[in-house]
Amino acid sequence: MPVATRIQRRVPRAVKRFKIKRDTIASQQAELLLRVRAQDGLSRVDLARSLNLAPSTVGIYVDHLVEEGFLFEGKAAEREFGRPPTILALNPQGGRFIGVDFEARNVMATAVDFSQRPLKQYHDTITAAEPVGSILQKIEHAIETVNVGDDRNLLAIGVGVPGVIDPVKGIALSYKHIKGWENVPLVSRLTARFGVPVFVENTIRTMALAELWFGQGRGLRNFICLAMRSGLGAGIIIDGQVYRGADNRAGEIGDWPCALSGANGARKSPANHSFTRLEEIASLQSLRDRLAGSPRQAPDAPGAPAAEPPSEDLPQAALAGDKVALSFLDRVAQSFGLVLNQLNCAFNPEKIILAGAFTVFGDTFLRPLEQSLNHFAPPSGPPTIVNSQLGPFNGAIGAAALAVHEWKPVPP
Repeated sequence: MPVATRIQRRVPRAVKRFKIKRDTIASQQAELLLRVRAQDGLSRVDLARSLNLAPSTVGIYVDHLVEEGFLFEGKAAEREFGRPPTILALNPQGGRFIGVDFEARNVMATAVDFSQRPLKQYHDTITAAEPVGSILQKIEHAIETVNVGDDRNLLAIGVGVPGVIDPVKGIALSYKHIKGWENVPLVSRLTARFGVPVFVENTIRTMALAELWFGQGRGLRNFICLAMRSGLGAGIIIDGQVYRGADNRAGEIGDWPCALSGANGARKSPANHSFTRLEEIASLQSLRDRLAGSPRQAPDAPGAPAAEPPSEDLPQAALAGDKVALSFLDRVAQSFGLVLNQLNCAFNPEKIILAGAFTVFGDTFLRPLEQSLNHFAPPSGPPTIVNSQLGPFNGAIGAAALAVHEWKPVPP
């Protein structure tokens, strides 16, 4: 074989080996940063032990990350004997990450610094018949809004996407609450627009990740985050990891059939039993529909039905003791008590966390839900059920954290 031919064959192999080595180093450095994020007060020696790497290797990585401005050496830890080790800390000036979370009615965005401290938030609304192109522009505008006014480098973007996604290809496959939302190449579009890595996850799962890293699920290994928005979904955390299922459809409980004989919208199963989907009786849209269809007395026109209250007034109606709203919430609580018991039997979570519109109702919804869950619970008892405390931006916070945890530094 000619020498030139042998050299030509060796070059691609050498390039491939070099790429694999760089990818390995990038992954190890990313894992090193995650360890520093998760535990305060780590030294180089601590990191070498936890990563099972040679101290010299960790030293090279730390030196590079300090030089790039991602880490800095903090104060020496107190110690009775020997030389105190120097601890490592994240440098807030090392860069920024942006998280975007959206569904059929709202777009939320937040920016965080390298230590995951919130910097800026933005909210926009989506109209009922808004086209896909316009929604994508609003997502881009939300990113631009939280990106301006800071000279730190934007390192990565995380997006919480409603419906079914392909996280590997970065495509939003479908979402029934936005007309025409099918096979949207979200990652390629945002990557081309902003020039940084973009990571996507189902929006309910980003809310679960926010709870895992910052909220009611912090320190837990197994829990479920249940969220009511335009639709319904469950973010399932198993052994500290988000569970996606065989084709990323895990947690789509809005399609869960409920045996409610005689319920409005009930369908006939093959066995001729009446049933309806959970989302048809327990979502924000079903609440709006029921309140709109219920006769009400307008304060200035006795005997005339009032107009449909705006969606933002629905929680206030329930909290003010509105009989229609409270009756609906009781019925939702009964249905969810059964569903949550089934999820409890299947996954045995330590805690169930309510997020999205659930939290706005406070104890008005939580109390009857606890009663219903206790009624259906097995002899071992129900899991703890709580409201999220992260507020309406919890999905965006989780999306930003997704970007933080998936991003990898460029190795030396």
